[in-house]
Amino acid sequence: MKAAVLSGPGRMEIRDVDDPVMEKDEILIKLKSCGICTLEQRLFTGAMKLHYPLVGGHEAAGEIVEVGKAVIGSFSPGTKVALDLVTRCGECYYCRIGKSNLCSNRFNPGQRMLGGFAEFIAAKPNQVYALPTGLSFDEAAFTEPLSCCVHSLKRLKVAMTEDLLIVGAGVMGLLHLLVARCMGLRTTVCDPDASRLEIARALGADFTVNPRTTDLSSFGRENTDGLGWSSCVIASPAPEALKEAVASLAKCARLNIYTAYEGEMTVPIDATAIHRQELTVTGTEGRLSEDFFQAARLLSFGKVKVDALISGRTSFSTIEQGFREAISGHAFRIILNHEAP
Repeated sequence: MKAAVLSGPGRMEIRDVDDPVMEKDEILIKLKSCGICTLEQRLFTGAMKLHYPLVGGHEAAGEIVEVGKAVIGSFSPGTKVALDLVTRCGECYYCRIGKSNLCSNRFNPGQRMLGGFAEFIAAKPNQVYALPTGLSFDEAAFTEPLSCCVHSLKRLKVAMTEDLLIVGAGVMGLLHLLVARCMGLRTTVCDPDASRLEIARALGADFTVNPRTTDLSSFGRENTDGLGWSSCVIASPAPEALKEAVASLAKCARLNIYTAYEGEMTVPIDATAIHRQELTVTGTEGRLSEDFFQAARLLSFGKVKVDALISGRTSFSTIEQGFREAISGHAFRIILNHEAP
């Protein structure tokens, strides 16, 4: 089969590799769409390193081709599915305490991982989530990133009708917005890019604010009855974004640092403020199986529409160009279309 193989930072090669060998307790899937996620972008640029060569891709969707004889669930060929391709070991401390998103062995050599940038993949049944025929493969590929946003907002313990601030209107910030709407939150999106704020409004943001032209703290209090935001997601790696958000929080507010930073980043918050205002600062990494299941259902039920976040499509023959577009800072999500010429 054909696969896009990362042989080193910046070196993407299209190779003919062996077809996957499906075990009797696995499902064989023909891959159709896979998003070029931030994880793969970091691997491509060298900001993150794993062992090479590597077939990346984990925001994947496809169609079941064959079901192993020992598979218990009601899977059948032809079913459209989303795939959870960040494999957990199920054996380490974190997996055993229900925190499989922090699995110690996710990216260890010898662990099967990623693989969405290939034509076929064999997966365990618990990695396979059935989706309705009316959902496109490109939309289905958003199940994984959407699940991370579900996990993020659940970690914040948001309550219906609370005021949520989302800092950063990139693809993950806007996916947070779409989930927040399903949760009944009044949501403000903050970003210095006017075009992205326009998209945020089109996707249902209650308020949008440009921090370069408007004082974020004052704006927040004006629109939350003088309280400030009760919950906040940081989806921008800009250091100033975090500092301004912290100053805009209400008492008892919760803040989730969703984004990852290239280098060491100090949280700009006074410990006394945490004490006196009873603030909670947390972070999230990945998602749990429950989050993935809920994301699949949000897409299946039509509660979340992601079409506006597809900035472009690429093919095996143009995937390196697709990567460069993805890391340009001008795109939301670039999708690898496995059947494009």
